[in-house]
Amino acid sequence: MVAIKCILCGAEMEQGGIVTSGITVLWVPRREFQKKGLRKLMYKDGKSIGHGTITDMVIGQTRIPNAYYCEHCNKVIGIFDVKK
Repeated sequence: MVAIKCILCGAEMEQGGIVTSGITVLWVPRREFQKKGLRKLMYKDGKSIGHGTITDMVIGQTRIPNAYYCEHCNKVIGIFDVKK
């Protein structure tokens, strides 16, 4: 396993994943992310990340691998596959 270094401080990061419950996780462009008020109910050009199995769907989870945690910076950085 290759050690992943934090891009902010250079410390070694711990590999893990992100688990969400009851929602789909999207990456959205900055212009969409900065929407305010009712406009933020609808996003355009979003990319879905993560995946679920049949079991995950039953309990309403999305599981996203390749998230790395830096204990020094208290930040999570990810390398995510985007669904087509």
